[in-house]
Amino acid sequence: MNQPARPTAYVNGRIYTVDASRPWVDAIFVQDGKIADIGTSVDILAAAGSDCAVVDLAGRMIMPGIHDAHGHILLAGLKHRYECRLPADALGRDYGERLCDCIACSRGKLSGWVIGGDFNPTLSAPGEVDRKYLDEKFPDTPVYLHDYSLHHGLANSKALELAGITADTPDPFGGRIVRRAGSNEPTGELVERATWQLFNAMPSPEPDVHQAALRWALETASRFGVTGIQEASASRPELEMLQKIDQEQGLTLRVYAHIPWREEHFGHATSEALERLIEERRRFASERLSTDFVKVFMDGSPLGPHFTDAQLDPLTGQPQPGKLLHSREDLAAALIAWDKAGITAKIHCTGDAAVQLVLQAMGDMRAASHEGTIQEISHCCFVQPDDLASFAELNVTAEMSPPIWFGDMPELAPFRERGYPFGTLARMGARVTVGTDWTFLPEPNLFPALQGLLQHGAESVDLATGIEMLTLSGARAVGAEDKAGSISPGKSADFIILDRDLFAIPVDEISETRVLTTIFEGRILHDVR
Repeated sequence: MNQPARPTAYVNGRIYTVDASRPWVDAIFVQDGKIADIGTSVDILAAAGSDCAVVDLAGRMIMPGIHDAHGHILLAGLKHRYECRLPADALGRDYGERLCDCIACSRGKLSGWVIGGDFNPTLSAPGEVDRKYLDEKFPDTPVYLHDYSLHHGLANSKALELAGITADTPDPFGGRIVRRAGSNEPTGELVERATWQLFNAMPSPEPDVHQAALRWALETASRFGVTGIQEASASRPELEMLQKIDQEQGLTLRVYAHIPWREEHFGHATSEALERLIEERRRFASERLSTDFVKVFMDGSPLGPHFTDAQLDPLTGQPQPGKLLHSREDLAAALIAWDKAGITAKIHCTGDAAVQLVLQAMGDMRAASHEGTIQEISHCCFVQPDDLASFAELNVTAEMSPPIWFGDMPELAPFRERGYPFGTLARMGARVTVGTDWTFLPEPNLFPALQGLLQHGAESVDLATGIEMLTLSGARAVGAEDKAGSISPGKSADFIILDRDLFAIPVDEISETRVLTTIFEGRILHDVR
């Protein structure tokens, strides 16, 4: 990976550059991992010389490599390679039996624990999501199942015992231990921050499992044309492994690692340990790994039955009580410190009250600190109309990771009906990016989302705008627009060859697009032509 690839001319293509000065060309010359020139096939072949390789695109479309604005690389690898998967229609009374099927296939046992998911608690009858059904099959082995939101989960009795969670354990701020009717006995279901105590008791997977999961996830990202990703839950082990891979072989995409702040579930460490990791972040930086980013959770999940997102009460106009995880004052103080340190914050907001408070805190930061770092609100599922203009005014990225076009779950209907104001934000001049939130989705495939951007009623955007959201806008959001995001001379040679011309097909076919070839820094990482 660290040796330069042979100079190559890609000719006779339909090349969409996402460069406003020259949006379409039919040839690219790649040298020393960079875009040396773009133009007509005749001119590029004449300039390239006889020693370069030539790839005839035969009319295929090329676009810049995709910037996935929200992913969980290591967690995705662990989930899809090592954890037990439950069928989507699994009921609470069947979880134990389903896990036995998984264990019989020798998958899912991590450091002595059985970990799996993702169960949908809304499918089961009241009281049926209960540890007793896991205890029947696993009386002595700790078990933890993620629910479909990935914010909550279900633990068996052994796991609760190891975590020290009992009937006397109080509910933490921002979380809840679900109790059996008429008693304080935990059912095993843990909501939001109630999972922290359990995650701090859960051992880390073996190093070889960690490494294999991460490498598989990186390879999978390349298959879907991802050449840059914002890792939204960077832990210390993941940073160590990413840095080692980059130094020894070279990463196969650029990683912008966001370290969780005061979030022990997704950070897989105590709040104190995460604070130290943020302080030490630059120790882990390398050529393709950037670490001046933090991840903050302002609220939880907008999915039932727990609905831990912070919405404004339509009657009072005030935030629903108990849903906001930080005060405006505390967040503003943290943002001011990060701005001065050159750190970008990605702040998880699924409810409109969370978005509103974060924008207020970012306004406080802009008034008090003048370093001008780009800040970011993640998900932006629902935004009050009066708050939309603040994104452009405060230079705040609106990152949206919409799952709504990837399935037919009835729980996602509100998002389709009134969520994700792509079009309004774009028309207001705000920077909008799009991510998969992989592992929520089974694959880091953004082409269904691209189609959705064009089919969202009044909030739709045109194809050129949608492609820019998946590419150049993402690079701008992490300060990398000088090296990535468009096919422009001097930038890294990161681009993908598609199986169809997005501009020449019906919109309904965009979601089926396949990446034939992924080129990163001039090297072919994935090729099925």
